[in-house]
Amino acid sequence: MKYDTIDYNKTMKSALGYSEGFLNGVEQYQTYFNLQLAEIIKQAFYKYLDSTARLDPDSLQHVYEWGQVGTDGGRLFKIEAFTGRQSIRFVTDFMQSTSVSPTSNEPFVEKASVMESGSMVTITPRDGGVLAFQGDDGEMVFTSSEVQVDEPGGPRAKGGFAAATRDFFYNYLDKGLLRQLVAELETPIEFSQGWNKGMTYSTGVRSARRYLTIDGGVG
Repeated sequence: MKYDTIDYNKTMKSALGYSEGFLNGVEQYQTYFNLQLAEIIKQAFYKYLDSTARLDPDSLQHVYEWGQVGTDGGRLFKIEAFTGRQSIRFVTDFMQSTSVSPTSNEPFVEKASVMESGSMVTITPRDGGVLAFQGDDGEMVFTSSEVQVDEPGGPRAKGGFAAATRDFFYNYLDKGLLRQLVAELETPIEFSQGWNKGMTYSTGVRSARRYLTIDGGVG
């Protein structure tokens, strides 16, 4: 029995080149992968907060415009992602409110940040006018004195956004979305799919990009 060593050597060279290209491609496209992952996490965060707000409005209604709890157009918060080759960092921030509550005639601009922190609010009548609001007993109250509100967002608003954010990153994300993604990455089927007679260093790099392309991610 005879072996064609020339053909064997050629195949080995192609295989080694392909493998090297795949490994280098994985490193080369790490930032590309992180960019996709960050965008997916951002969108999942928005959906999670909206869903949680609809189920538990008392703890999150302050981070939405009046009457728009749990809607994308009513959000008074945003999340930004900063990605690198080996890192993804998320930063949340509150936005100013432009809507008016049913019991007021002007926006509570810093509604989200003030209610989230649980800061006391002092309301003073304008130009010697009178404040009118609904009391705890449901009756209307009229007063010319300033009024202090200890918990402007209610007893459950303070820290509500922070709690929901922690729950998303430490529970929902870690035990759900990321676990599923890691399981898929443990078996790089893209590597075996590119293993053929025409494999080269370049096809290895392309296979690595396909491997690091997340379904639903950015192109």
